[in-house]
Amino acid sequence: MSLRWSSLIAIAATLLVIGIVAASISYFAVRREAHRFLDKQLEQVAVYALEARNLRPAIIGPRNREDDLLVQVWDAGNPVPRSTNPAIAIPRNGGTGFTDETADGHVWRVYTLIEGERTAQIAQQIEGRTELAEHAALGAVLPIIVLIPVAGLFLGLVIYFVTRPLGRIAATLSQRTAADTTPIPLAGVPSEVLPLVKAMNALLARLQQTLERQHRFISDAAHELRTPLAALALQIGNLRPLAKGKALTGRLDDLEAGARRATHLTNQMLQLARLEAGAERRQRQPLDLAALARDCVAEIEPLAAAKGLKLSLHDGGAVPLTGEPRELRALITNLIDNAVRYTPAGGEVSVESFTGAGQGIRIRDTGPGLAADEIERVFERFFRVAPQHVEGTGLGLSIARSIAVGHGLALTLANRTDRSGLVAELALPAEPEGNGANRPSIA
Repeated sequence: MSLRWSSLIAIAATLLVIGIVAASISYFAVRREAHRFLDKQLEQVAVYALEARNLRPAIIGPRNREDDLLVQVWDAGNPVPRSTNPAIAIPRNGGTGFTDETADGHVWRVYTLIEGERTAQIAQQIEGRTELAEHAALGAVLPIIVLIPVAGLFLGLVIYFVTRPLGRIAATLSQRTAADTTPIPLAGVPSEVLPLVKAMNALLARLQQTLERQHRFISDAAHELRTPLAALALQIGNLRPLAKGKALTGRLDDLEAGARRATHLTNQMLQLARLEAGAERRQRQPLDLAALARDCVAEIEPLAAAKGLKLSLHDGGAVPLTGEPRELRALITNLIDNAVRYTPAGGEVSVESFTGAGQGIRIRDTGPGLAADEIERVFERFFRVAPQHVEGTGLGLSIARSIAVGHGLALTLANRTDRSGLVAELALPAEPEGNGANRPSIA
């Protein structure tokens, strides 16, 4: 859970608890004060009733009379009280003060005031008093209940604006590539978060140094290996005229093949190190992927002919893009070379460009294909599924994937559905309106 949501939930929960406690306290306090006010009202009415000469009877009508006061006044020597409602008789109390009495099927709050021989007794139904007190209490609690969600919404907006710099930092980091170790800008970062951002920048700097050392080591090692491997190949060539017998010639062939594989691996490691370090990221320029594919086919044609393969090219139209020529040429060459290496003699490798809803190039071969669990693993470094007699290092497809990702291209592999073989597709990003829905299917 994000810090923003955690803070909002914690504050909202605290605000809710405080609001409930405040509402409860207000409810009971206002309810108690309402009862005290009504008691005070009874006392004042009793004072006025003692001075009144006549009492007007209560108005009998269809409206609810629960809130009306029952006034009874006993004069000296007159046992029958003057009353605002003679139909209700509440017994005369012997002392001044409040009591609860039951009459006419209701419980009454009664205040009795005695002055000399005169007695005034004021009564009010407790049911009506309670209703009035609850209405007053709810009126005091209602604003608190309404303000709780409003305050929660306001606090959510405040938290959003306060934590927005953190959101910008997170968005900046999420859009970065794995090789981007530039420092996080400190402008607009809150002072409380500033130490964290500085620590992250220091970590990025250390990571950059580590990556540079790693790339430098791989590059230096590859450079250093190229010279002795070239010398080894030269020495093998010098030994061939001196070789006598098939056994020695065979040993020299094996040694030469090993030196060739080691040289190829060294060159691929050097290329991969440069790709990851960005050493070959030169000024990009407009290119035609289909034209590059034609050049690569012409370059690999002798190798395919020597193996007895048919290498064909189908021009489906120009595939324009912006990229680095050497890297894209290496990408396409790796894909075609991979197809040629793993297709048995007498097979066919076809290269075609396609346009329309999707654009790119597609390389088909008639090789054995791949198992379902191996299609993605072949992009891992040094992972090989080819037979042992097929030369390879397990780095070609890894290099191809790195170049494709660097140019925003989608590189996918799939088994053919019409026969055995593999299809490698290198596609440009689909247009927003097309969404790649009409891209030709792989066959």
